[in-house]
Amino acid sequence: MGRKILAVVVSLIGAGAVVMIVEMLNSFITMPPPAEVMNDRARLSEFMSSLPTLAYIIVLIGYFLGSLTGGFLVRNMSRRESPGVSLALLVGGILMIGGILNFFVMLPGQPFWFVGLSLLTFIPVTLLGFKLAGS
Repeated sequence: MGRKILAVVVSLIGAGAVVMIVEMLNSFITMPPPAEVMNDRARLSEFMSSLPTLAYIIVLIGYFLGSLTGGFLVRNMSRRESPGVSLALLVGGILMIGGILNFFVMLPGQPFWFVGLSLLTFIPVTLLGFKLAGS
């Protein structure tokens, strides 16, 4: 049981690290909002809706790579204890919940196409990472 929990925690940390690295690279293209914009929800929503499409595509690539990493790590760490896809689904679900919180609570105003594609990415790509680790 402990190894399963450790596998989920490590895979979430790995997925989060990959997403953060890609988002840091994205800051070279699009500067993050200043502090006064972050503190005003209306200005933050306006800022997010004015970002170029490329910024959102890069973040979407980060979500893809992070989910792939999460699925890959959870499979490799829990191979003997949990041979099924349940842990990969758990990791993908937690990543999706994090994405939902990001889209609707922390950073409102993101385009609908980006939110939709992101939410459709987390679980399937985590399962893809899981499958790639098994081959």
